[in-house]
Parts: sequence; structure tokens; C-alpha cells
Amino acid sequence: MTRSYGLRISVLRALLLGSVALLILDPTIAAARVGVTSATDGDPLGKPPAEPERVLRIGIDVQANELITTGSNDRAHLVFLDGTSITVGPNAQLSIDKFVYDPNTKTGELAVSATKGVLRLVGGKISKTTPITITTPSSTIGIRGGITIVEAQPTHTVSTFVFGKQLTSTAQGQTTTVIRPGFRVITNAGPPQARRPPCGRVNSAMQ
Repeated sequence: MTRSYGLRISVLRALLLGSVALLILDPTIAAARVGVTSATDGDPLGKPPAEPERVLRIGIDVQANELITTGSNDRAHLVFLDGTSITVGPNAQLSIDKFVYDPNTKTGELAVSATKGVLRLVGGKISKTTPITITTPSSTIGIRGGITIVEAQPTHTVSTFVFGKQLTSTAQGQTTTVIRPGFRVITNAGPPQARRPPCGRVNSAMQ
């Protein structure tokens, strides 16, 4: 009886050690979760890289390389592990290209691609030291801290700097930097251009 019990303990220990080794050899198993869905309207969809597409309900985990899609009546609010949040508006498509975060040093990287639609980003701990990157069809945007609103379309992008340290927009080999809250950068066929938005435009976009 004692020998049988000891054998079961040895087998269990071997299985546990094997599981830990698997996580070490394949860190994507432990690192697939990058955040959580904290609020939604309608039926926004999420498509993880190795799982079927599903409706994002409150409390559902968001994974690395997940594709987020919203319809005309949908919105999704995503909170990442470093505290960064992204609100995805209607008729939008967003993919989470990269998320790396070290909670001990509070540093990492976050990169997303916005194919179309409006999103609002509130920077978390990563953005304190490293710009969060948003790639659209016409530009690459870097955000340090604060709040930014990005409107992405196939031929142009409007990025509004609401608050924070700075926003950069790169297109056609040229980079424009904005440090004044309320200014926006427009990229179309040419290089990015910084402008003050029309009265009430920022408040409208925030809502």
C-alpha cells in the first residue's frame, strides 16, 4: 500500500515537472493572455490565432495576435495587463500584433494594427517609457502616455492627441510630433500634417 502510494506521488511529480518544462520551452502557452474585455455594446467579435471566432463578452480574455472586429452597433473596451486600455468603436477592425510586459520593471512593448474605424487609447505603464505603436494603412503612430484617438480609413488617418507626453505620426518617410493637447495629425497621400481640430471635434470623438 505504501509502495503504491509512493509510486502515485512520483508519477504526479513527474507530470507537474513536465508541465512546467513545457511552459518554459513554449512561453506562448503561458503568455497568450494579454488582457481582458471589460465592457461591450452589441456583439463585438474576437478571433484568436488558434481558436474559433467568438463574441467578446465582459470577462473574456484577449489574446496575443487576436483580431477584433465590430459592426455598426458594436463597441469593445479592452484592458491590457499593464493597465493600457483600448476602446474600439463601431465598424472597426483591430489586431493585437505584439504585447510584452514585465510587471517587475513595469516595461514592455505594445503594438496594434488598425485597419479601419475609430479607437481610443489610454496609455498604461508601458507607455510611460516606450511608445505604444498603432499601424494604419497610411501611417505609423507612436504614443507616449495619456490619451489618443485614432480614426483609420483605407486612404487616410486622423490621430488626435488628447493628453499625455507626445504623439508621433510617420508617413511617406516623414515624422510629425505633437505635444500640445487637442492637436491632431492627418495623413493622406502626402506627409503627416498637424492641425488644430474644429471646435467640439475632440469631445465628439471621446464620446
